[in-house]
Amino acid sequence: MKIERAAMTATAEDIAVKLRNAPAWVRSAANVSGRAVSPSKPAAKAVSKPTVPMPAAKPSARVKAPVIGWLAGTCCPGVSRPCLSSKDTESLPEQFTPRAWEMMLAQVRHVKGDGVPLTFGHDGPVIARSGDLDLTFSVDPLTGLEFEARLRDTPVGRKVLDAVGASGLGVSIGYRKASQWIVERDGIGRVRIIDDAVLDHIALIVETGTNRRAAYSAARAYGRRSTGVGCPRDAKASVRAWAFRVVREQAGCSR
Repeated sequence: MKIERAAMTATAEDIAVKLRNAPAWVRSAANVSGRAVSPSKPAAKAVSKPTVPMPAAKPSARVKAPVIGWLAGTCCPGVSRPCLSSKDTESLPEQFTPRAWEMMLAQVRHVKGDGVPLTFGHDGPVIARSGDLDLTFSVDPLTGLEFEARLRDTPVGRKVLDAVGASGLGVSIGYRKASQWIVERDGIGRVRIIDDAVLDHIALIVETGTNRRAAYSAARAYGRRSTGVGCPRDAKASVRAWAFRVVREQAGCSR
């Protein structure tokens, strides 16, 4: 007995014709008895998925220059030299309140972006910013807002380290949106009180051999050559010793 094979592409009618002479059990096995045979389904075509490009690797953070030194300084302790205010248009000594120190500290700790800059001169190059650990701030109950800054092995870092020397540098601040009033102080006269302000920048002032002076004579920065991970303690000790001496003199204390 000859059995005809149906191609996979044959229709149900083709299969029925080819099996017309086959025994009943063959027709039954082929499922053509009394009904059409469904052709086999063609194999599904493989669909190639588009290649999803891998996200570009983020560029590695810019490597900073090595640390060659540290600065410690105060910003605005005691009473300043006479300063002109755009609000009252008078040139008067200024004094920041402890509340103002704390408000500025809170600001620099929460500011977004690059942060508050420490500059070499009011319009000079940026030494460090509070947006990273190269410039940090704290508040002391007596000396007020203080800072510590890393000096990197860059042109400005080397220049500052050379300029600071053993006598230190003056420190001045730039601020805006101040809440202020004027009071009369014994032995001083009229003084502008700053109770709140937005800190714009801190500037190091070279006073030795120049006619420039920082607004707050009690504010000073001292530096040390160091590759350590923290600011040397003697730099901060020198800063506070200078501030204590000037503030005592301003208060009329000889000792």
